[in-house]
Amino acid sequence: MPAERRKAAGEALCRQLAAHPLFCGADQILGYVPVRGEPLLLPLLEQALRQGKTVAFPRCVGTQMQFHVVSSLDDLLPGRFGIPAPSPDAPLATITDKTLCLLPGLAAGKDGSRLGYGGGFYDRFLDTYAGKTIFPIYDSFVFSTLPTEGTDHRVTCVVTEKGEIPISCPI
Repeated sequence: MPAERRKAAGEALCRQLAAHPLFCGADQILGYVPVRGEPLLLPLLEQALRQGKTVAFPRCVGTQMQFHVVSSLDDLLPGRFGIPAPSPDAPLATITDKTLCLLPGLAAGKDGSRLGYGGGFYDRFLDTYAGKTIFPIYDSFVFSTLPTEGTDHRVTCVVTEKGEIPISCPI
């Protein structure tokens, strides 16, 4: 996706997410720093901080992922895989039913399938996560279905710069 189009799509996606009931009702947002073409959501996370929402980012520890709270995006440091992450000393996020996790990835299926980078960090995290999730993705990366494995979690909410995509039941 050309840089100019990606920037405009990212801004529109942030507007869609900011107006979404799951975002509006959340008191805590589990975000991520976009890599390799993932949607540009940092302005949304800065907005969440200004609104008084708790914002946390992932930190990989072994094969697991923990979310640590930040007070500013400037708190992020160079991390594993070259992805900025919070300090290991930052407080751990306390997950509640009002926590919203924004899931990163490369593509979405209209059947709830999600394609990530294959490390399984988010799928392992979702095994025990009890909060809400949204998979923000650019509309041009939404397909009917994607290949999945038995350990993959299907998403229940996909939002693009054009709005929410209804999830169909997998066959």
